[in-house]
Amino acid sequence: MLGEDEGAALPWDLVVAHEMQVLGSHGMAARDYPAMLAMIADGRLEPQRLLGEVVDLEQAGEVLMAMDRPVPAHAGIVVATI
Repeated sequence: MLGEDEGAALPWDLVVAHEMQVLGSHGMAARDYPAMLAMIADGRLEPQRLLGEVVDLEQAGEVLMAMDRPVPAHAGIVVATI
């Protein structure tokens, strides 16, 4: 996140009082992309194993709505193709 959004403020008093967990992720640095892509190219990384489902763009809305269900229909990442 950049600019005004670089420091995402959270109500830490409520997080602590309600014993909440704050989870998230951070993207990798662009300088590491060539090594990662080389690992994909030579078969050491298999990102396709993370995919749960591939759907047509027409189905994307339905799939996005299904993500709100308590139990997802599929594990993994859903990719919509054009």
